[in-house]
Amino acid sequence: MPLIEAQQSRINGFKQFIFASLKGFSQVLLIGNALSGLLILIGITLFSPILGLYTFLAAMIGTITGKLIHANSFLVQEGIYGFNSVLCAITPILFLNGNKRWVLALVAAVLAAISMRLLTKLFDQWNIPVLTAPFVIITWIGLLVAYRVDALYMDPDFVISSPAMWNISTKGTPSLWKGMIKGIGEVFVIDSLWTGSLILIGLFFVGWHFGLFAIIGAFVSWLTAFFIGVDTQSLNLGLYNYNAVLTVIAVGLVFNKKEQPTLVTAIIAATLTVPVTAGLEIILNPIGLPALTLPFIVCTWLFTGLRKFFPMI
Repeated sequence: MPLIEAQQSRINGFKQFIFASLKGFSQVLLIGNALSGLLILIGITLFSPILGLYTFLAAMIGTITGKLIHANSFLVQEGIYGFNSVLCAITPILFLNGNKRWVLALVAAVLAAISMRLLTKLFDQWNIPVLTAPFVIITWIGLLVAYRVDALYMDPDFVISSPAMWNISTKGTPSLWKGMIKGIGEVFVIDSLWTGSLILIGLFFVGWHFGLFAIIGAFVSWLTAFFIGVDTQSLNLGLYNYNAVLTVIAVGLVFNKKEQPTLVTAIIAATLTVPVTAGLEIILNPIGLPALTLPFIVCTWLFTGLRKFFPMI
């Protein structure tokens, strides 16, 4: 009998570990749902099977690391120590060439979980959410190193969009629906309609509010980017949508303490991510760094901070 109980305990522990790892995918979008995470993983795998495998490994590594460094067990189980690891594993694979990128992806996953633990301990003093800060910091450091170390083989196709090039391109036609769906996929740095669609389905699975807010965020940010003169390629790739998608969910739903979603405030915050992205790129482009999810972090911190003084927003 004790042997059977021990086996059952191990099976349950393994299930919890897999669920926590899958939640790491959904936590990128600030939700803790294993099935949504599975849909996102399928979307990534459809884009690239090897990328899907490595992101799943990264999610598991982040979860294991969280346990080893004695992070809050509830947060570990909710996938909080997996989502930055997933994002940090994606960027070396997509931005670099050569065999070293596969090892770097897994190392980055470990560093992301450790950074999450350190930043959580620091930011909890001011009641500030860490969000994707570990992903941004680790990716920036990795890119700066890659620029200096030839052995890391920076992908020559890795190009940072420049605000200096902003004017609607005569080549191609801006596509609202394509830009919106791909913008949702770009949350995971992936250019794929399939990935974006499955992420959106995963959001609707959690609740219609999440799916609807993601669509609204992608819509208003695409229109804002179009009217201020973003080039057609960036519009159709959704490069000015993904921060808005994250921000509209964070401000309107996850960090909203009111009984009802705050749609107007969420729309303002989502729209603001576009000019914030433009301003950050002016600063970052000269040193070869992409904005990544920093506009999402800045806008979410801004509005959650303002709510401490103006609870009505």
